[in-house]
Amino acid sequence: MEKAFKAQKTSNLTSNSYGLSRWLKSLALGIIPAILTALPVNAAKQISVGHEGLNTFISVSSLETYAKNGEINYELASYMLLLEAEDEQEYRELLQTRYNFPPQIVSQFLHSPMGKLFLKSLGEVIKTQSIADDLSSVENGAEAIKTALLKSVNDSEGLTMINFVRHFPSDVMWLEAKKILAVTEKVSTVQEQTKAFVETVANLTLKEADRENKVDYSQLPDIRKKGKYSFSQQEIILEDTRRNRKFSAKFYFPNISSKETQIPVVVISHGLGSNGVNFESLAEHLASYGFAVALPQHRGSNYEYIQKFLAGKTQDMFQGNEFIDRPLDISFLLNELEQLNKYQFQGQLNLEKVGMFGHSFGASTAFALAGAEINFSQLKQDCGPEMEVLNMSLLLQCRALELKPQKYNFKDDRIAAIFVLDPVNSSLFGKAGMGQVKLPVLWGSGSEDKITPIVLEQVNSFTSLTTPDKYLVLTEGTDHININLGAVHKNAFTSLEDLIKPDPEVVVGYANAFGLAFFQTHIANRSEYRPYLQASYAQTISEQPFNLSLVKSLSETQLNKVSKQARTN
Repeated sequence: MEKAFKAQKTSNLTSNSYGLSRWLKSLALGIIPAILTALPVNAAKQISVGHEGLNTFISVSSLETYAKNGEINYELASYMLLLEAEDEQEYRELLQTRYNFPPQIVSQFLHSPMGKLFLKSLGEVIKTQSIADDLSSVENGAEAIKTALLKSVNDSEGLTMINFVRHFPSDVMWLEAKKILAVTEKVSTVQEQTKAFVETVANLTLKEADRENKVDYSQLPDIRKKGKYSFSQQEIILEDTRRNRKFSAKFYFPNISSKETQIPVVVISHGLGSNGVNFESLAEHLASYGFAVALPQHRGSNYEYIQKFLAGKTQDMFQGNEFIDRPLDISFLLNELEQLNKYQFQGQLNLEKVGMFGHSFGASTAFALAGAEINFSQLKQDCGPEMEVLNMSLLLQCRALELKPQKYNFKDDRIAAIFVLDPVNSSLFGKAGMGQVKLPVLWGSGSEDKITPIVLEQVNSFTSLTTPDKYLVLTEGTDHININLGAVHKNAFTSLEDLIKPDPEVVVGYANAFGLAFFQTHIANRSEYRPYLQASYAQTISEQPFNLSLVKSLSETQLNKVSKQARTN
């Protein structure tokens, strides 16, 4: 799924980090008594908390009483002492929070390959135990978790923490408290590292701006505004008979009077579950400055495909072969544009030096076309039992292990520069794969990204790039996608369109401006746009709460300092 340059998050990073840390502490310290005491008599017979060799039990009724009226009996008193006073109300609210996800959507996800991977990972924390004749066995709780979730979302009381436990089908729910606390501690660490990283990049932006030649941007055109060209739009139908794959692409063509002018070309690759409509603003912006822009539909992972999935017409959120088909779609599109260039566009399109933009899964597509190869050894290492549960993008990346483990080279020499946003890449390509990318790279990221977290998924990959022309643009207070939480709680959505809110105008302006400056500089050879690719320009257009930073270099030494700073906070 995708949103333009970032999704809205109105509070600043400091307050977000503090609030989330308190919430996670409440969850970590409270999940044990919550699950233990929420159980009705007809659910699991016992709860075992801790790890092998240590069992803790508590009665069923005590937490239900606490959740209803706040009463803490002697059984809960020792647990509640672990919570700070200001956390207690948040904890009670957490227990009572209801999530109204449509049962069909939950069922489809849990039965999909990505859902199964999610359940298997969660099942290492919440396990089942069967008791028979003094013999016991503790097993991964994936199937029991799935059953509890499905029954909860179909229950009149909906999905809550307490209702989940009511429907957990096992003699014993075995909670790996050590792992729960480890994950909670990791989340707190990641939050601190993210905060430290944002501060580091902001400081580096100030230093880079001081070293740059001074530019009075008030005297230069405001490239956030539309350009002078009108443009036409058409749909191109493409059919690759070799792959038995038919797809379409929107094509924007600027109305340039001079037939001798070479028109630069940019291709936009959408993310999982999107149709590219979120980046029509970028396409129109580029077209207004004289670019021809193509937005292809990757039919095995676009909006229409995921709507079929949500409707139960397919069992998978995307086709596993999309890791192969997506880059081949782009190359086939460029081949077709070469033919159209001869007969329809009078040779005006410059297809020898093409720019590419990609978001999320689309960014992976861009990296593949830029030369990054799938790193199966890295995937096997990162997708094992100890998979990083806080990096949700691994649910997508690990699907590449379904492919035949061989060398895949999708590099297309026509692609000359790439603009990636919230890329999914760290395990898919690894350090070795990212090192194969030699093209100019503009890398957009947001401080609140939960799908591809900066410190877990993106930063190390950026430092692995060896190209001399690379830019990291960081927007504070923005996420991978902008979820409409009100629709979730009210059960007011039936499709992705209902679930995702539009982007704030200022953030769209960032994407349009930097995308234009980047492609003008590295695709159209317009050197007058290079001053916009500077830290000082990021400072000039930055607006709270979406503070903007830009750096051209970031070393592993600086990242190590960030980690050290986070540990001392």
